[in-house]
Amino acid sequence: MSDYIVHSGWWCDESQRHIGAKYNDSDNRIRTPKFFDVWYDCVTRFASPRRVFIADSASPLKPDLTGKSIEWVSLAQNFQHGMICVGKFGGWTRAFALGAMYAYLNDAEYSVFLEQDCLIVGDGIIERAIENMSRAEISYGGTSVVRIEQSFVIIKRDYILRFLNDFLGMKASDRDVFTEVKFQRIQKREYALSFAGLNNSRFIPLPFGFGRNRPIDFAERCFYAQQWSRAELEALNQRLNLPSLSSLLSV
Repeated sequence: MSDYIVHSGWWCDESQRHIGAKYNDSDNRIRTPKFFDVWYDCVTRFASPRRVFIADSASPLKPDLTGKSIEWVSLAQNFQHGMICVGKFGGWTRAFALGAMYAYLNDAEYSVFLEQDCLIVGDGIIERAIENMSRAEISYGGTSVVRIEQSFVIIKRDYILRFLNDFLGMKASDRDVFTEVKFQRIQKREYALSFAGLNNSRFIPLPFGFGRNRPIDFAERCFYAQQWSRAELEALNQRLNLPSLSSLLSV
C-alpha cells in the first residue's frame, strides 16, 4: 500500500465568501467549518493517509476537531488570496508548501494536497492516482488543455524539494502571476526537457475528473470536484449518504 500524507489549507470567516470562487452558484456552505467535516469524512472513507495535515491561515473560524486525527498548524496571519496577498506568497502557496514539506520531513513516499473545498469520491482514489503515475513524479488536475488545476496534487517524495525550489524561487509574486500559471511554467519546462531526451516526463494528469469542470457525472467510479453548488451537494449525498453532509445541508 502506498505511503502518503494528505494535506490542505484552511481559511474561514463569517462572510462565507472566497475571492477565488469561480461559480456564482457555488454554495456558501462549502466555506463554513461544517464543510470541513465532509472533507475529512471523504478523506477517511476513500483514502488511507498516514496522517492528515492542515495549515491554517490564522482563521477566525475553525472546524471542530473532536474525534479527528489531524495535525493542525496555524500561520501567524492570514496572508490572503494570491491576487491580493500579503508579501510574495498567498495562502494557497504557503499551505501547499508547508504541507508538502511536512510530508517530505516525515519520509512519506507522497504528499497529497486536497484543497479545503475539494472532495474526493471513490474507494482507493488516491491509490489509483499513484498507480497511474508510474515513472512520473507529480500528478495534478488536468481536466482542461489550457488550465492547470491545483485542488488535487500528488508529488513523489524525491521531487518535492525540486518542485518547491522551482515554484517558490520564481521572482514574480502571487499577485503578479497566478499560482496556476507558475505551476504551468514548470510543467512546460519539464515537458520541453523530456522532448529533448534530457529526462523522463515528470508531470501526468490525474486519471479522472472533474475538478472545476461541469457537469459532474455522479455515476463515475472515482472523481473529485470543488466549488460545489447546492444541487451538486444534494446529488453527492444521494450517492454517499454521509451524516456530515446531511447535517451540512440541513443548515
